[in-house]
Order: sequence, then structure tokens, then C-alpha cells
Amino acid sequence: MAAQTPVPGCPRHPGMGFVYVCKSCEDQLLCMECVTDSHNGHTLDKLTDYVAGQKQEIQQFADKLSKTDIPNTEGDIKECGQQTKTHGGRYQKMIEDIKRQGKQMKDDIDSGIDLLVRMCTELEERNACISEKNKSTLTKYLREDLKPNLERCQEVLTSGTTVDVTTLAREIRNGVSTGPPSLSDLQNVEYKPGTISTELLERMLGKLLVDGVDESYKPIPKCELLYEFQTSFVYSNCNTCLNGDEAWLSHWTDYTIHRVDVKGKVNEEIDCQVKVQSMSVSPTTGRVWLCVVDDRSIREITTGGDIVTRFNVENTPGSLCITSDDMVVVGMKGGIQLYTTDGRAVSAGMGGPCRQAAVVPHHMTSCTLTGDVAAVDNDGVSFDDYMAGKNPGKQPSVIVMDKHLNLKFCCKDIGTRKTHGSDIQSSKFHPHDVCFDGAGDVLVMDYVTKSVLLIDRNTGHYMRTVYTSDRSKPMCICLRDDGTLWVGHGNKSTKVIKYK
Repeated sequence: MAAQTPVPGCPRHPGMGFVYVCKSCEDQLLCMECVTDSHNGHTLDKLTDYVAGQKQEIQQFADKLSKTDIPNTEGDIKECGQQTKTHGGRYQKMIEDIKRQGKQMKDDIDSGIDLLVRMCTELEERNACISEKNKSTLTKYLREDLKPNLERCQEVLTSGTTVDVTTLAREIRNGVSTGPPSLSDLQNVEYKPGTISTELLERMLGKLLVDGVDESYKPIPKCELLYEFQTSFVYSNCNTCLNGDEAWLSHWTDYTIHRVDVKGKVNEEIDCQVKVQSMSVSPTTGRVWLCVVDDRSIREITTGGDIVTRFNVENTPGSLCITSDDMVVVGMKGGIQLYTTDGRAVSAGMGGPCRQAAVVPHHMTSCTLTGDVAAVDNDGVSFDDYMAGKNPGKQPSVIVMDKHLNLKFCCKDIGTRKTHGSDIQSSKFHPHDVCFDGAGDVLVMDYVTKSVLLIDRNTGHYMRTVYTSDRSKPMCICLRDDGTLWVGHGNKSTKVIKYK
């Protein structure tokens, strides 16, 4: 090989300079001593030719940064800022259109106007946050990645040592830049006014379309029945299993609980040796928890099938639910209280226990999405006495709380509704069971109308009727993650319907 001027800097052989690059050893820089002692027979290149090639790679990367990546990113940042202004104007116009449309309607749809305006405002804020987040992400990418890389390339090209050049070139080949960050898409929202009609009040105000999908609340004319079966036993509690198309069924007077599939086949029966007042399936473990009145105990059925008493409570328990935080909410005569799984009362902010006032909370559930807890409280009055007008001072209700049992609202009256198949008006309300849907809104089984009703999770306002029985009164409900709603009836029949 022709002689060339050594470049000082070999760390293994002080005083020796780099002369070659070993292609057999990932372009390692070599002095003459390195060649003879450990690289003899390897493929070598001249250092000067190698460095020239590395500089060419760096220059190409620098050109890409300055001519393509940085201008494109700066343009994207500018576009994010313009989107915020553009969408802000569109939202204001949509709100004005909603209000203009609302002026033509009767006073009893004002709540619907407020709902759509609220949705529009929330969507405006959501898209503004998305744009600002995208802008911040791109700005950070420009400031912390693209520009520093360009500056380093320019510095190495003008004053960098041979080691700096080869090091940076190697980093570029290995991916010195992570590439543009992924950005969140803005939601495409539009307001579609409806045709004013005295026959269709719920459609008069119009719709808000979020990415082309109507998220407005609307009635469903007919339920889609998926399965229907008859059990050999009456049940008043229904809890979905964590896996499979199954549910646990029980009655407050029975000692046995049953695991049943959507076609009514009993896959498992457990003799609990005590009357099971209420039960709940843990959303994390899938194990069944029991509420027992006789000894005021809270019990768990372990994976092996053993029934273990976890703790006892002071007052008579009537219901329980297990939250996604593995907390046990127990409904007792006089109140609702939060416990750990080993029976320690959970403290509130002021040091006292997390509690909520109630008279007889006999069905409870927890929302895996929001952490909210809902309870049905009959206020100590039976359905027959309530309908007969006895104890007029008492009113059954649905109590909705946050995960710390702070009251969100108490729903005692959800307005006047037509009962199924007749023109009879009914303003009475006697809820018997409750569960949450995937959006965190509340499904309530009402004895008076023999219906499953949907109420808003934030206000307690009635939104629509999901299901109405044409025969026996529904006894209990539960909703699976796959959108199937189980409705158990007093005549031992069960309907599994598609919840929309």
C-alpha cells in the first residue's frame, strides 16, 4: 500500500497515528502497529479516502435537514397554529347555529340545547388541546432534535477532528435522528340541523357529528334480541363473568349461586352454605364476592373454590361491589362505606371513613371507566306500598358517587314517560337494579315502567328507554364489555339483547 501521512491519536499505541481503516472490523481506525499486531490479513482502506466518503455522507444528511426536514416541520407548526384559529371560528358558528335553531323550539327542549352546546364546547376545547399538543411536540422536535443535529453536522464539517467525523457518520448511519414525531388527528366535527317537527321533538334540535359519527342521544325503536332462555330458579342478582359469555345469577333467599351462559346452560353451581344477599364479580381477578346478612360478613370465593370470610361489617349489609382499584364498597342499612379487601375502612380527606348516606341500598355497581359507584336505594318502601301511595314521604332513588363516595347526584324522578304499549303517563320511579355502560352513563332497571332506562352520568337526566318488557317485570340487569345486556325477569326468563 502507498504511504500516507499518519493522523495522530491511536489510544492503543501512544505516539502512533492512524493510517488505515479496517473494513473487516466495522471501520476501526488503525495505526501501523494495530495492523501488524491484530489486523494482519484484514481488508484495509486508506484513511484519507475513507474520511472523504464520511464527509460526503454528513453533507448529504445536513442537506436533508436544512432543505427538507426543518422546512417541513416549520410548516407543520404553522399549520397547527392556523388550525386552532380556523376551528375556533367554526365552533363559534356552530354554537350560534344551535342557538338559532333552538329559538324555534318549545321551552321543554331547552335541556337538549344545553346538552349540544356543551358537547360542542367540549369538542372545541378537545381539538384546541390536540392542536396545541401537536404544536408543542413539533416545536420540541425542531428545537431538541433537528436543529442540534444540523449544528453538530456543520461544526464537525468545519472544525471536527477525524474521530469526530467518523463518529458522527457512524451515528448517522445508525439513526442519529428518530424521525418526525407522530401527531394526533383533529376530530372532524360538524353541526347538522334537523327538520322541525312536533312529532319528533328529540330530532328537532339536530345533531353533532364527531368524525362523521352521530354521538347525540336518540331512542332505539326496537331492541335486537340475541338470546332468550328460561331458568329453573328465580334470581334477583346478575353479574357478568370476566371471561366468556357467562353471568353469575343468585337470589337473596337462596344458598346457591349459578354460572350460566347466554343460552341458559348452567355451567357451575356453588353451594355457599349461607343465604347470599348480594354478590359482585371483581373486575381484576374475576372472583366472586358475597354479601351475607346472617353474620354481616363479606366473603370471597377463591380460585380453588373455597369460600373465605374476608371481614365483617357493623350494620346489616344489603349489597356490595368490587371496584377496578380492588376496593370493596358495601351498602348497609343507613349508609354506604368503602373498605380494602381485608376489611380496613378507607379514610376520606378529613380522616373519617369514606361514606355516603343511604337508607336501604340493595343493588350496587362500579364503573371501570370512571371509577364512579352507583347504588339503588328503596328508601325503605316496597314497590306495592309505593304504588299504593303509602308512606308518601319516601322516594326510591339511584345514588351516583365518585370513587371516594362523594355524591355526584341523587336521581329520584326522571320525568314523565309513556309506559309501553299505552298512552298512560307515569312520573313514578322505583328503581331496582343499576349498571354502567361503556361511556360511563347509568342504566337503571325501573319497576314502574318495567323498563331499562339510560340516565346521564353527570346530571342524572333521563336520556332514553333502552328496553321495555311486555310481560313480567325485569328483576336485574348487567352489561358485558361486548355490548350484550342481560335482563332477568321475575318469571325466570332471561333476555340477552344488543345494547346500542
